[in-house]
Amino acid sequence: MPRMIDSDVQSFTAAVPAVRPALYRFERLPSQSNTAMQDDVEAIAAVALAKVGLTRAPLVSGAVSGTAAAAPSALYAVQVQVQISAILSPYSSPYYDGLWGRRDIRHGFSLAMNLEPSWYRHVVRLMLRDSASGQVVYETMANFDGPWADSERLLPTLFDSALQGYPNPPGGPRKVVIELPGEQPAKD
Repeated sequence: MPRMIDSDVQSFTAAVPAVRPALYRFERLPSQSNTAMQDDVEAIAAVALAKVGLTRAPLVSGAVSGTAAAAPSALYAVQVQVQISAILSPYSSPYYDGLWGRRDIRHGFSLAMNLEPSWYRHVVRLMLRDSASGQVVYETMANFDGPWADSERLLPTLFDSALQGYPNPPGGPRKVVIELPGEQPAKD
């Protein structure tokens, strides 16, 4: 059964608008250097960027991904960030106090198990800078809260949501709904 992923999205453009088609290179913050997770995140983001007409510039021989020397011909330097965190379900009791206990103002402490599943917040951010000037030309963010922890399936949808409308997105916050196809049944 397919899931509908309703992301909260906000995008910002600069006075000099972003263009497509264009070449880009990934640019990493020091905290993102040499991490396998960042490689995975950039691979997912690259697919979404390709859908809006942006192509990853080829690496220079011997260059490391995410460095300035990686693609000197790139028009844009792209920074990608992902944050995934466990959050309290919006359906949890406000009196919940641990796995087995519930605090009730009127009746003291009672035993009751909270059966609400954990919820997760997934946030993706992309920022495109002009490689020559360093000026930000496009910034976008998408977030989704839900009971699913399958980030490898959710992140592509979130990046697609974040880039919807590129290079001229609607102004202000908006809700973007994209269908996430269900699991395919195993064939015998």
